[in-house]
Amino acid sequence: SSLYQPLAMRWGERDFKFIRPIHWIAALCGSKIVKFTLAGIKSSNKTEGHRYLKLKAQSSKIKNAELLSYKKLLLKLGVIVDQTERRAMIREKVAAIAKRSKAEALVEEELLDEVTFLVENPIAYVGKFNQEFLSLPQDVLVTSMQKNQKYFPMVDNAGKPIARFVVVTDGCKNPGVVEGNQKVLSARLSDARFFFEEDKKLPLKVRVADLERIAFFEKLGTVSHKVERIGKLSEWMGKRFGLEEEGIKIARRIAELCKADLTTKMVYEFPELQGIMGKEYALLSGENPRVAQGIFEHYLPRYAGDKVPQSMEGTAVALADRIDSLVGCFSVGAVPTGSEDPYGLRRAVHGIIRIVLEKKINLFLDEVIEHGYKLYEPVFLGYLFEKGETGYQDFPKIKKQIFDFVAGRYRPMLLDKHIRYDVVEAVLFDCNDILDCGEKAEVLNKLVSEDWLKGVVKSADRISRIAKGAPREEVMEADLIDKEEKDLFDLYMKINWEVGEAINQENWEKAAHSLAKLTDPIELFFEKVLVMHENEKLKINRLALLRSLEKLYRQFADFGKIVI
Repeated sequence: SSLYQPLAMRWGERDFKFIRPIHWIAALCGSKIVKFTLAGIKSSNKTEGHRYLKLKAQSSKIKNAELLSYKKLLLKLGVIVDQTERRAMIREKVAAIAKRSKAEALVEEELLDEVTFLVENPIAYVGKFNQEFLSLPQDVLVTSMQKNQKYFPMVDNAGKPIARFVVVTDGCKNPGVVEGNQKVLSARLSDARFFFEEDKKLPLKVRVADLERIAFFEKLGTVSHKVERIGKLSEWMGKRFGLEEEGIKIARRIAELCKADLTTKMVYEFPELQGIMGKEYALLSGENPRVAQGIFEHYLPRYAGDKVPQSMEGTAVALADRIDSLVGCFSVGAVPTGSEDPYGLRRAVHGIIRIVLEKKINLFLDEVIEHGYKLYEPVFLGYLFEKGETGYQDFPKIKKQIFDFVAGRYRPMLLDKHIRYDVVEAVLFDCNDILDCGEKAEVLNKLVSEDWLKGVVKSADRISRIAKGAPREEVMEADLIDKEEKDLFDLYMKINWEVGEAINQENWEKAAHSLAKLTDPIELFFEKVLVMHENEKLKINRLALLRSLEKLYRQFADFGKIVI
């Protein structure tokens, strides 16, 4: 089969692989059986019912390949075919049980989806655990129930956990199932309490030294090395964000401690709690609450729809961590391919873009990538000294790859905002300033249907095609002899200043209107002035004028990519 199966296994003595054992195959076209044999199983019109429900009818023949009748038949056999229906049933049952307990169930959508596909006939029960476990941090309790046991935790009106949960079983109405689940959860929470008490014995700052024993990535040193780079990069960015000395000091401390919880037993058992436990242990160790909050925030956003860091110190460390991973992985050629992203680089770039956009940060990629690369140089040199080879990519290549990678992740985000594809391409030709890219895209998308902007597009595209052969950009004013080229140069100087001012004010609509003032003079220039003059000096100077105009247009976008 060409169906992609990441967990395909071989069942029985045959070589055929599938994600689960195949017990029967029902295959019909209309009322006729589609005959074939797969993995030693012959197709038929017979299907089986629910495995655990003791119904009179355990199997049945399908008369016709019609969806509605198939669903009704399976329902008689104890199977609810429609996953949307099962999902709604689970949500309703869980909410009803929580209401009877005068509480609210925490229904995470991802868990709801998972449970929906774990059961064919959902039955919900309330379970209990010992009150003493409520002394554990809330995230530990919730994670133990949601991630490990697939339970739905309950909270009171104040949002605090109570010692109850909802478990969804597959058609099983045996009360003993609840007791079994309670025992399993109790054991899991006992382990978590042990980990928590053991972890508290060491202050977080003492754990930093243990990061030297954790490898970050082949050829890129340890997590201890990474933490040192994050600290320097956070300080560098903090200064550019306008953080005062106290804020920079906080950012450095966050960076120093941000990965220390990776050495704890709790995070080893529950990796999804990294950052969360870092904050908890930092507070227990007497760290500044701003430091503790920053340790948690530097992992944000963790997934689509998650919040971004609120503090600027946490923001600086969050960006530094992601930039460091990007630069390091691209340096050793660990570039995501296809749908695979084993090092989380797509998620890292998505996080960078969201942070920059939502925090309104003008982050220049070329600067931060170069600074991040320089911080890796001691690691590169150490590897060269030890192995006698580098195995690292050159910086210009890395820079281009990262720019292309960022543009590739930014593109669907802009398209999701219903921005035209050609407008997206026009602004992404240079995504050095992510925030400006987004703002330009929205303004250009609003104006692109205006007649005057179409004039801008035509002028910019014409100039770009001719200016490619320009040997220089500097215009020699003394070599401008025709009135039209002199007037165009004077106007260029004025508009160049206007556009620069508008960009400084991040007023992209004003910049676009300024560019529109060039349209008629450019048309007159091409009508009256011969660019490719036989006099080489005049030709080069006129090409230089066009190159300067092209550069001016490109401060906004590559207008040649816009379709009119």
